[in-house]
Amino acid sequence: MKKKKRAKSKTASKAKHTKKLSLFVVIPLILVSLFVIAATTYKIVEIVLTNNSSINFPKLEISLKDAPIEQVDIGTKDIKYFNNTATLTMDGNSTTFENVEIKGRGNYTWTLAKKPYQIKFEDKESPLGLNKGKKWILLANYLDPTSLRTDIVFYLEHLFGEKYPLNGKFVELYIDNVYRGLYYLTEKVEIGENRINLKSSSDILVELDNLYGATNGCYYDKDGDCLVIKESVNKDDEENNMQEFLKTFNSLKSAIRHQDYEKIVDSVDVDSFAKYFLLSEFVVNPDAYSTSFFMYKNELDNKIYAGPGWDFDLALGNKNWTHYGIDQENFLSPFETTALKNYLDKPEEVPFAKSISSILYDLMNIPEFEERVKEIYQETLSGKDEELLEYIKSQAEYIRSAVSRDQERWKIRNNFDEEVDYLVDWVAKRYDHFEEVYGN
Repeated sequence: MKKKKRAKSKTASKAKHTKKLSLFVVIPLILVSLFVIAATTYKIVEIVLTNNSSINFPKLEISLKDAPIEQVDIGTKDIKYFNNTATLTMDGNSTTFENVEIKGRGNYTWTLAKKPYQIKFEDKESPLGLNKGKKWILLANYLDPTSLRTDIVFYLEHLFGEKYPLNGKFVELYIDNVYRGLYYLTEKVEIGENRINLKSSSDILVELDNLYGATNGCYYDKDGDCLVIKESVNKDDEENNMQEFLKTFNSLKSAIRHQDYEKIVDSVDVDSFAKYFLLSEFVVNPDAYSTSFFMYKNELDNKIYAGPGWDFDLALGNKNWTHYGIDQENFLSPFETTALKNYLDKPEEVPFAKSISSILYDLMNIPEFEERVKEIYQETLSGKDEELLEYIKSQAEYIRSAVSRDQERWKIRNNFDEEVDYLVDWVAKRYDHFEEVYGN
């Protein structure tokens, strides 16, 4: 009995020991398996992102040297980070750039989760075939559910015959091997051989910025519009050049009030202002008359030119912009002359009305200017509705897979197809309206 009992005890002990052994072996095996599955899944996702980016899409990889991207994002947009590396890959071909500078950019957009950036190459480069330059903007398009609006407006600038139209290309951005989403790499509004080609010592680039200009040093005109120096050919004589610009700008406003079209023609390049008006009105850009309104003065004819246009993420009927009862789903522009006048006359009802410059509204009260606006529309955009709509559809198809990855990265729930359909429909209706108002 004792032997039998001992034998039973020994068997039980062995079973217990085997059970412990099994747990020690099985649990790690399960954990390892789960890790392998997770790692493999993660790797597959990374491979999909990388392969799709390199084959179907340009991929821009930036390696930061002195600070992680989290530090860049929480700082002010004006802090510059130097000596970084950028690699641009397209169709399996890669180009690496050393000593790249990166900084934040934007005003309100810099406060959003997905940040826009500016990068600066050591030498002038032409990434993706764009015009050569050192400084480039990476627009996040976080407020645009289609990511298409800026690209469409740049296309319109070309159709309207803007003298210095901007160009851009879509890229997928990685920073320190972490996927940051779909971005739009674009040329910057600046003076340069392949940008706004100003050469004379008195030439200057100015922004009308009634929203944010006070922080950058305003030069106020007679109506209180804030004009900010963006860049000048001759830094040493910048102050005098700005005063000359201001003098001409005030002369323009005086000529408008007196309905003196000949003096207006002497002060500004009429066609550039007409094109800026058409562009801003067609896309219903809510920022057009308050900020990002660029102008430059050219010594060759001593006139002020308007353009190029900038800042379009809220344009083209973007439903994210619904302030003060403005219905962006209506294809009629809230900033057309009559509506703009209503805004200017009721600042107590529309708080941001105080920031709106009336210069384009006032110009449209000049019959000769209005007639030139109609002529330019008929010479440039009229009859090109199918071309424009096909461009939007083709670009939407081109970025579709990248948008999906971007939405996953930033936890965005927009239905891309529905947003594109809405955009196409809005542009089609807007075009029909322009044909009625400005066409033949």
